[in-house]
Amino acid sequence: MNLTLEILVEYLTATAILIGIVIVTYVIGRLVKYFVTYMAGRTGFSDWMVKFHLGKAIVRSGMSVGEFFGEVSMWLILITGVLFGLATWFSLVNYPYVATLMLDIVNTYVYGFVKAFIIVVVGFLLTDAFIGYVYKGGEEGNKLEFLSPIGEYLRLLFYLAVLIFALDVGGLSVNTLTMILIPVVWGLTIIMIIIIAGKIVVEVLEKARK
Repeated sequence: MNLTLEILVEYLTATAILIGIVIVTYVIGRLVKYFVTYMAGRTGFSDWMVKFHLGKAIVRSGMSVGEFFGEVSMWLILITGVLFGLATWFSLVNYPYVATLMLDIVNTYVYGFVKAFIIVVVGFLLTDAFIGYVYKGGEEGNKLEFLSPIGEYLRLLFYLAVLIFALDVGGLSVNTLTMILIPVVWGLTIIMIIIIAGKIVVEVLEKARK
């Protein structure tokens, strides 16, 4: 009877600690979300991000840039806190192998997601900046129209390259994804060649008529 009561107290104590960790983590996550959102608007980071395709995509989703990064930060903190809470709970009720599994999930997937997310954001911004320079070379009207499909094609290729690299650094296997994307890239390349060739033919024919 005493043994049963002792086990019950142990489980209740572990559960109380788990709930406490989750509540504290939730409060911290909400504070971090507010801070990130506030600082993004205060420092002009949100306005700067909107100049890029990534920022425009975030705004089109219905959130400001600051709110988006605030949400991501909050959920990362909350998920990490819950997993640490579960690891503590299982450790206190003498299931150390499950506690180790929870910590491994944090180290592998949560940390991997953070690395991948940072690489994706930085990589997409650098890609947008590079494509912006491509467009600057065609500000003379017709040249811009000619460069537009090339620029968007390069943007897509660089986006895919950044995404694959980010997933690889994040610890996820990208072999299957790479095999799927190879025919897609070749198809896009063929379409791009046809579009460019068509534009060249049209321009040649227009010049010949003149």
